Amino acid sequence: MKRISLTKKKTPLIVSVVGTSGSGKTTTIEHLIASLTKLGFRVGVAKHIHREGFTIDTEGKDTWKHARAGAKVIIGASPNELAIIKKMSFESKFEEITEILRRQELDVALLEGFSTALSKRIMVHKIVAAKSARDLKYTLSKTRPPILAITGQVTRTKKAIPNAPASLVDIEREGPLLTSRIRRLLRPKELAHLLHKASIRHGGACIGLAIGVRAAYVATSALGENPTAPTSIVCGTKQCIAEAFKMAYPKSDVRIDKVRNDKITVKASGANLVIQLAPKEEYSGAKEALKASDRKLFQSVSFAKQ
Repeated sequence: MKRISLTKKKTPLIVSVVGTSGSGKTTTIEHLIASLTKLGFRVGVAKHIHREGFTIDTEGKDTWKHARAGAKVIIGASPNELAIIKKMSFESKFEEITEILRRQELDVALLEGFSTALSKRIMVHKIVAAKSARDLKYTLSKTRPPILAITGQVTRTKKAIPNAPASLVDIEREGPLLTSRIRRLLRPKELAHLLHKASIRHGGACIGLAIGVRAAYVATSALGENPTAPTSIVCGTKQCIAEAFKMAYPKSDVRIDKVRNDKITVKASGANLVIQLAPKEEYSGAKEALKASDRKLFQSVSFAKQ
């Protein structure tokens, strides 16, 4: 009698980074792996290799000899790694790759490439990397939404990108914004929970506190959630913003700058984050401010590792 497993495997959030060669896909993925792992998420990656005849095996090694002798599946095990090589006569199907990732109990699976397999899939989030406006137009013509962000060299151009389907994120400076967006997809109730937590200390949930929670969320996405991470936090804005940061980093030095410039500076060992709040908008309440887009809340975000 066939045994039925009652254990339901976790389905990871799948995010694909697409773009032409040299567009910045690997840089984007490296950033996301490091930042999401720092936040406690289990991250897996699958890379699509186009080169004909490519093999991850090494000619002359035992595993290569086993495959040459006819083995269809070869497993190489070392004290710290397990590699499974499956020989196939056709390109691996996207469904099989995602099934392998699903078995690993991951929170998020990052895919580099697979643009053809993903062209008609609207349930997979995409990040488009591009070198130039022309390169971006080409990749977008083959990419279906939803698109989380646009990254790569194109984000540093001084020319405006008309009708862009998503905001441009310069990974080097604004990477925490992209981390925050994926984090919200992974933990959809987290921001509301943080606002509630901050409101207990603040005596209620106001619009300013909600904006502060969003800013603190960007900071924790950049520096991690360690309560002692920042050495100092200076808020050139009202008390509500500072209260949100005190909630996020209770052991850090949080103070309000005498100069009202709506700038938040977070200094930590080996890193510096500066958040410039956008000009004031009219919000109906704290919940609306909590859900506002990054570009509506933040005029600029600059994260630098020292």
